[in-house]
This record gives sequence, structure tokens and C-alpha cells, in this order.
Amino acid sequence: MALDLSLKIDRVEGITREEFQKHYMRPQRPVIIKHLYGAEAPIYTRWSFDHFRQELGHIEVGVYDVEGKERKDDRSYKKAEAYMNFGEYLEQIEQGTTTRRLFLFNVFKHKKELRDDFHFPDIADYVVRQLPLAFFGGKGAVTRIHQDMDMSNVFLTEAVGRKRVVLFDPKYSRLLYRYPFGVHTSVDINHPDYDRFPALAQVRGYDFEIEAGDTLFMPSGYWHHIEYLEASIGVSVRSLAPTVKMRLQGLANVGVLTHLDELFRWSMGQKWFDIKKRIAHKRADSLLNVEV
Repeated sequence: MALDLSLKIDRVEGITREEFQKHYMRPQRPVIIKHLYGAEAPIYTRWSFDHFRQELGHIEVGVYDVEGKERKDDRSYKKAEAYMNFGEYLEQIEQGTTTRRLFLFNVFKHKKELRDDFHFPDIADYVVRQLPLAFFGGKGAVTRIHQDMDMSNVFLTEAVGRKRVVLFDPKYSRLLYRYPFGVHTSVDINHPDYDRFPALAQVRGYDFEIEAGDTLFMPSGYWHHIEYLEASIGVSVRSLAPTVKMRLQGLANVGVLTHLDELFRWSMGQKWFDIKKRIAHKRADSLLNVEV
């Protein structure tokens, strides 16, 4: 039995601020915007693996999801698992010999001029323009399902390649068996276990692809699972959550809950993970056969 991923996402181009605010930002609905930065923006016409290899191939970068490592379903990856030369890494993902990823990578720290390759249009408020972040990955790389800890809105632009994206509204958080003190779950999107996670039968999500030139608007708190269908380069720009409640939740996640989680994990080990699993299942069970 597969998950219900039948919801359809809108695809638009040339959207105005009024249209975006009315149809997507205020109701917090995801949308794919074609050429958000203008069809001739350098992010679409100049960015390539060769370009980054020539400009920044000499730097050292931290890579994640190193092959053979055990998954850690209940926590974020906060430190790179290995380091390597950026130029060599780019060659590997182009050749399809690795599924390692670079994510939340501040490539602009190394070359500030890259920020001039795209200018965010005036369609959203409280945009964090100072810190766009880049994502690199090879074909087959997977970003496991999670929520972004800071609960921001995210504008994820694909500059090179294609990705598959699965989204779920945050209203399904308990039905997705979210672990307390965090933004993760052990649910496997591609192989859902309904015996272990029966509440999954009540969730509905989106399943779609984005390609070079697309920008996905992912509203605050949306769960996302991402698969690299090709070697890809992306960049994200964030804006603050539209409600005070979500902003406070983001602050609590980043400033308090993640640190408490690490403390309890350090002091209690596997026992802490077992407690979190019991809580997640109890919360989901309380919503079985209840309309969300």
C-alpha cells in the first residue's frame, strides 16, 4: 500500500506580488514558480559544475550522508561526516560515483559575487536576503523526510539538474510520527510500513519533480523528502514564518529543544530514543480515525 500523494501542486510563471500573497503565502500553499529571478538571470545561464570547479574548486568542503553510515532518524546532521576537495567532489557527482551531499552550504562566503547572480523579487516579506544557502548532490542522493528546524518559508531554486520532492502539510505532523524535541520521523516515504505506522493512512501529500529554472515555494513547517534524480545544484532563500506562533516554534526548536534533545541523548542513550518513539506513537494513535 502506497502513501496518498495525489495532491496537485500549481505551476506558475510571471506571478505578481498580489497573486502570490493571495493564493500561496497567506494560505500557506506550496507552488512552483518558473524563472522567479527572470529567465536571463545568471543563476540559470551561468551556474554549472564547470563554473564552480573553476571558481571554487580549490576549497575544502564538508560532505554528508557518507555511504555506509547508519541513518539517525531522530536527529539533524549538524556536522559534516567527512571533508574533501570541492573540485574532486564536483567531479564525483557529475560522474555519478557518489550520493554524498552538500547542504546548507554557504558558498557565498567563499565568493560574494555569486549573490549578484539572482535578485529576489518583491513578492514576499521578511526575506532573509543575507544568507542564501546552496545544495549540491549526485544522482541517487536522498534528503530524508523532515521539517526545517527554524520553521521559515523556503524558496528552493533548482539551478542545475532535477529533483523529486514529496511534501506534507504540517497539520499531519503527529500522523507522520514526528519525534518530540525534533523535526524528524522514521517513516520511509518510498516504503511506508502501515503495520508499524497505521496513522499514515490518514495523510495526503504532494509528489512532483522540479527542474532547472524552477523555484519551489515551501511554506513554513512543511515536511519534505527530496531525491536527486540527476546531479544537481540548488539554492534556497528563506523568509520568516507568517505567524508569531510558527516563529516562536522555530526559535524554540533552534534555541532550546534541539539542545535538550542532545543532552538527554548523551545522558540516556538508547533509552531516550525509546521514550521518544513511545511518545510519537501515542500522539499518532490519539488521532486515528480523527479528521485533521
